[in-house]
Amino acid sequence: MSTAESIYPVTLAVDYPESQSRLKTLLRLFLAIPVLIFAAIVNGAQNAVILGIWIAIVFRGYIPRWLFNFQVALMRFQVRVWSYFLLLTDTYPPFEGDFPIRFEAQYPERLARWKVLIWKAFTSIPHFIVLAFLWIGALFALVIGWFAIVIAGRFPQGLHGYLAGVIRWGMRVQAYLLSLTDEYPPFSLSPEAGPAGRDTYIVSSVIGWLLGAGIIAAIVAVAIAMQETVRVDVSYADLTAGRVASYETMVEISGVDVALTDAMDPADLLPLLIPEDNMRFIAFQIDLEAEGRFWTTVRDSDFRLKDSDGKWHDPELAVASGRVMPVKFKKSAIQATVIFEIDDDARPAQLKYQPFGEGRRVIYEFE
Repeated sequence: MSTAESIYPVTLAVDYPESQSRLKTLLRLFLAIPVLIFAAIVNGAQNAVILGIWIAIVFRGYIPRWLFNFQVALMRFQVRVWSYFLLLTDTYPPFEGDFPIRFEAQYPERLARWKVLIWKAFTSIPHFIVLAFLWIGALFALVIGWFAIVIAGRFPQGLHGYLAGVIRWGMRVQAYLLSLTDEYPPFSLSPEAGPAGRDTYIVSSVIGWLLGAGIIAAIVAVAIAMQETVRVDVSYADLTAGRVASYETMVEISGVDVALTDAMDPADLLPLLIPEDNMRFIAFQIDLEAEGRFWTTVRDSDFRLKDSDGKWHDPELAVASGRVMPVKFKKSAIQATVIFEIDDDARPAQLKYQPFGEGRRVIYEFE
């Protein structure tokens, strides 16, 4: 038997009901709706409390006891609601007082600042993976338990204990992730399990960071792959001479027709702008036409210019229909002028247009 000191500092005790109401089980979904709504509201308010906890740990190294108790109370009510919804008890969740499901957490005097959020998120990944499989089993246990209660009037004790153990495991991981404790959760359903051993912690941390790095790399790869790039070859000599028609360079991006129609190189912007020594301005004209009923915003950050030396340049100035960007428009056409400053001995190589938040972009390649 484990001693009190060796038990994990976040506990969930669940009383097994010898019998349960068939009628309440049949109507559980409807009966639980009010407390589920309230729990969702509480969960939304909890985000500010969690942020306050993290800030307190980072700056002071501990959580104010009143804030800790408040967060534990929020989690206690949430676990009561979900335990009721998942048929672990017939007792309707009270806001306070006794309940057959008891959630507690020991107050930590000191917490590591450097473990907040990122470290704990990555080291929790192995638990998330195991819990995903455990919850699949828990769903089967819940379905079997529902039929067992309706037919026989009781939840099979073994399945009841398994479902309670999965919830217990999840609450331990949640408390660890939220920094209510620095003790690494055990890979166990048992109510008497203590913190994971050092070897388990090290192995889990390594696995978590490797998987986390892999997940980030996969997300980046998918984001890059989803960026559809349309390349349009443009004669730079014809462009500056005004011999490029809009239909030759037109590309549709998110319901907006975009066409590069003119360029001035060098662009004389006196007295508005004066280039630095050995630099010159280039002004590009881009026509944009939106036919949709939603507002479209064009920003200076949507444009970038790459020169023959491989350098990327942000606009020095960008205007559309006489207004400095950002500019909003819908069901209309506007003419944008985007001005860049590049070296005197460099020439434009590419002009990129990619609206903020969009995966599609057009790159005009200058010949």
